[in-house]
Amino acid sequence: MTAPTPAPPGDPGALVGTAVRTRRTAAGLSVAELARRAQVSGPFVSQLESGRSSVSIPVLYRLASALDCAANDLLPPTDGSRRTTRAGEGPRYRVSEDDESRPSQRSRLLTRAGEGVLLEAHHYVIHPGEAEQDWFSQPGEVFVHVLRGALSVEFADGSSYDLDAGDSLHHEGEVPHRWVVRNGSGDDDGLVEALAVVTASKKP
Repeated sequence: MTAPTPAPPGDPGALVGTAVRTRRTAAGLSVAELARRAQVSGPFVSQLESGRSSVSIPVLYRLASALDCAANDLLPPTDGSRRTTRAGEGPRYRVSEDDESRPSQRSRLLTRAGEGVLLEAHHYVIHPGEAEQDWFSQPGEVFVHVLRGALSVEFADGSSYDLDAGDSLHHEGEVPHRWVVRNGSGDDDGLVEALAVVTASKKP
């Protein structure tokens, strides 16, 4: 169960608390009930809502599911209907909890955010020694394209798919899944780069 993680200065994962509190109160849910539904601790929800804790993407998806909304609905909204993300720009979100010995991998959000936005695109540069991803699960579809290095996409049902640079995988998001870095051709330095595109919900 997720415990409070202090939010470092500038961490965008700490900016979702207001949206979480607004949707929780509108739904008539207590902090304890939201925590139960999202499989996190009550103190975590309280600190997140007050901006004193940060959230990783897997936990963000669980909170969104518990609040019956999309993850994008909880992210700070982007101004305008179009967004240009320049090289190196875009908010970075953790994909696991930071460890004392190993920092979390981070994704860079390339697309717009805010209520009603249906698409998420994330750019990953995974460095050797970073902590493994937590399990992800969200409604909708996921498209993964490996730009550099090699990944295994593992699913909680026991299946897995090995992807090398240039390979892609399109799958449903409901089955818990995660990426595991593996040795492969062309990744002598152990660096992995990948693009993930996620839809907010299934097609009607």
